[in-house]
Amino acid sequence: MRAIYFMRIDYIKTRQQMYFLPVFLVIAAALWGQGDSVLIPFSYMVFIAVIYATSPFGACKKGDAGFLVLLPSTTAHRVLGRFLYGISFVGIAVVSGGIFMAVHQLTGREIELWVIGGSLFLLAFCIFIITLEFLILYLSGEHMAPQLLGIVRTAPAMGGFFAMMYLVDDIEVTGDISMVQDMGAGLMQMGFAAIGAAFVIFAAAIVICVKVTAKRDYV
Repeated sequence: MRAIYFMRIDYIKTRQQMYFLPVFLVIAAALWGQGDSVLIPFSYMVFIAVIYATSPFGACKKGDAGFLVLLPSTTAHRVLGRFLYGISFVGIAVVSGGIFMAVHQLTGREIELWVIGGSLFLLAFCIFIITLEFLILYLSGEHMAPQLLGIVRTAPAMGGFFAMMYLVDDIEVTGDISMVQDMGAGLMQMGFAAIGAAFVIFAAAIVICVKVTAKRDYV
């Protein structure tokens, strides 16, 4: 599939950032050491995934668009490749979360249903935010001002991460954990529904971005 080649081009453009992924995993593990909930390190990796997913927009040069248009492909291939690049970091966050959960269980602690439900909501949030950022960046143009690009890339991710840390701390401090545990099964169902909705929006965004980019290519 030609879209995969464009995803690989984006990885080549941003290959230097991949060297820092192990560092972020260590930071996530350190954050986990401050509390028992695996939601904290997972939310941090979601934060990293959202920022990394939009990296190719920051690596775009003015001559790139003309070069990519000349390649034997369609606009849909190029846009889909960029979206595949973005969603691949969602996969990295999921694998990281799975590792944390596995370690959590190996140390004799149980993974409660509300934690899984919360993780599903975090995953849906990650997909939705990446989709929203891609829409903004494609509609505004890939060569937007660096200051605006930085805000679009970091603000939603930072907001989500700190909100999750505050929520987990608040539950632990106020002692509402038993109430949340009772809602575990319901949270899981709502989490799966949220992920389904996020993927529907993700697919719709691809269609919109393809149409916008196709018009811009020939202006």
